[in-house]
Amino acid sequence: MKTSKKLAENHYNIVIVGAGPAGCSAAIYINPQVTGKRVLLLEAKKEIGIPMQCGEAIPTYDELLTIFPQADCAELYDLPNDIYAGSIGGIKFKSPSGKTYLAHLKGQMFNRTLLDRHLFKRAVENGVEYRIGARVKSLTGKTVTTETETFTADILIGADGVYSTVAESFPAFQANRDICPCAFVLAEGDFRSDIIELWFERRFPGGYFWLFPKNKIGEANIGVGVRGPTNVRGLLKRVLEEISRDYDFKISEKGGGAVPLGGLKSRLVLEHVALVGDAAGMVFPTNGGGTGLAMMAGKWLGEIIAQNKPLIEYERKAQAILGPVLRSSLRTRRQMDFFRKNDRLFSTVMWLADLKGW
Repeated sequence: MKTSKKLAENHYNIVIVGAGPAGCSAAIYINPQVTGKRVLLLEAKKEIGIPMQCGEAIPTYDELLTIFPQADCAELYDLPNDIYAGSIGGIKFKSPSGKTYLAHLKGQMFNRTLLDRHLFKRAVENGVEYRIGARVKSLTGKTVTTETETFTADILIGADGVYSTVAESFPAFQANRDICPCAFVLAEGDFRSDIIELWFERRFPGGYFWLFPKNKIGEANIGVGVRGPTNVRGLLKRVLEEISRDYDFKISEKGGGAVPLGGLKSRLVLEHVALVGDAAGMVFPTNGGGTGLAMMAGKWLGEIIAQNKPLIEYERKAQAILGPVLRSSLRTRRQMDFFRKNDRLFSTVMWLADLKGW
């Protein structure tokens, strides 16, 4: 009897692996208090949002609607004021020769740690159960095992990032492609511009350097991402020494991670399993941004589960809305990669990137 009771206690309608923007957005819209579904959120980190792994730039909601007219997630952008850290008026690209090109777009800088905590709080207020510091060791069928507990679920959601354990546990899901290791710092200083910068110089093979000012608070998220064997931390250190001639700043935090730049995965759903966010390749291949996409797709997934619709409906919606845009972004990024040795051709690609915005 005790064993039977324990099994019942550890069974959930939905287990979500990963408490970032994708996983928490899905949890919010499943909304156990309304649907009566039992939802468990598993997060490997010992503290929500820490360590932070993000460039902290996001399109405005109006900008998002110009890219994805069917986005329908305005409430996810209705965030406390302290989460937003500045405005974005455009992206300045630097070519391999050092020439710059400005792409006009609108966006916002934000505090990723505060965003994660805000979304997590909303999920918990909606009745979601959770485990923090619960790294998933294995998934078999509908069974999820952490270092200390075992759970079963009718539906599993993989919102666990670029190296998704959920995706790896089911071979039918393809691995993320063109993974770009990154290193970054948060810097306090006089960063007041509304132009974020991406440098595609040859010293950043297959990737770029970024400088994203948080002009509301005078800080910046500064980092390097490259594909290949390059030491990203060493490269970032050298570039920081270089830009210290133009900026007076103090490093307040260091971090790192990886970004999938290979585009949306062809399969997002397998029977009772769904992928969302970085685990699903929901990132703009041209600039590495994915937080807005993760929140939007998480909402779609949560709503479909709440309405007891088949998971495949989520895949169809995500492929129909995100697929064309992310494929276009991937083509542009590959053109950028190909033409990086020819500045004239690269300038043409930059002009096209300007037309495409995010």
